[in-house]
Amino acid sequence: MDKIEVRVSEKISEAYTLPSWLYTKPEVLEVEKREIFCKTWQYVGHMSQFTKPGDYITTEVAGRPIIVNYGKDEKLRAFYNVCSHRAAKLVEGEGNKAVFTCPYHGWTYRTDGSLLRAPNMKDCESFDHQDFCLKNIQLEVVQSFVFINLDPEAPSMTTQFPDLFDHVEKYDIENFKRVRVKETICKSNWKIGIDNYLECDHCSLVHKTLVSKLDMNLYDIAMYDYYSYQGTPLKGKTSDFGLGEGGRYYWLYPNTWFSFDPGPANLSIHQSIPIDHKTTKYIYTTFFLNDEVSEEEKELLAMDDLVRKEDLDICEVVQQGIETGAYKQGRFSPTENLVHQFHLLLQKDLEAVLPLQLSNSK
Repeated sequence: MDKIEVRVSEKISEAYTLPSWLYTKPEVLEVEKREIFCKTWQYVGHMSQFTKPGDYITTEVAGRPIIVNYGKDEKLRAFYNVCSHRAAKLVEGEGNKAVFTCPYHGWTYRTDGSLLRAPNMKDCESFDHQDFCLKNIQLEVVQSFVFINLDPEAPSMTTQFPDLFDHVEKYDIENFKRVRVKETICKSNWKIGIDNYLECDHCSLVHKTLVSKLDMNLYDIAMYDYYSYQGTPLKGKTSDFGLGEGGRYYWLYPNTWFSFDPGPANLSIHQSIPIDHKTTKYIYTTFFLNDEVSEEEKELLAMDDLVRKEDLDICEVVQQGIETGAYKQGRFSPTENLVHQFHLLLQKDLEAVLPLQLSNSK
């Protein structure tokens, strides 16, 4: 395609996709971490992981180390996992601690992030403990799912994702039990996995086993400012299907999706975590109604593993194609509305630092 690069048009019938270099250049990911991942809501855990004061987990967002901690006052908080003295990491893994003590110089913090002891500072003039608390991070809990946002000015989850899970709220999804966390590595850019998830034109070719059970004639999508929905019932069910009687899939910009799959009542949270510009870690957290996994639920897990492997394989094929240099910029089909939305959101967040041409001239 001998043409200059063009912006993603608001009109899908004429729109080109984002250019291929956004999927292949390592410096792009550093911009994305700063402009996207540091400013969006990221799933970090579930309330079942915090049952008593002192419980904590550690995680990372955009390479920034994080502590999520259930305080003595029974309040959930998030902090940077960084000592205020000399920036050493305070703690690893997960567990329960009455205080956090830095392994470097012994500075100790309460579970609310306040500085308790600074043993090497007793002769320091004008030293105020309140000036050296752990740095707080914005945290919200939605239906028992814990999210954080590194941007202190970011709009709330309620504002950004109104009516989220509208189809399934009546099923008390906050009572789901966390039964499995599985990680896989995909040799493709993180955006390729999102592009794949946000359309089902490929489903009849790539996911034949799954699609054979579904009524694709009733496939439905809905698009909101910062999230989208896809759903379809099992064959023989109506569009008003119940939990497990079809698939309901919610994508939250930029890299998280909640999947309610056909079968026994279930939920899987999928996270697309970039490792480098052409390697992505997928984290799948599965929830059932009970802690004990039944035979039917084992069958569902096997089906999920199959579908995820099919998606991983095709994403790696796409990455290989993009890296040939033969592909520069594609076009959207009229049914790829949700991928188009994703590209528009990316363009909005990146265009100030990674500008595209304004012209559609060829």
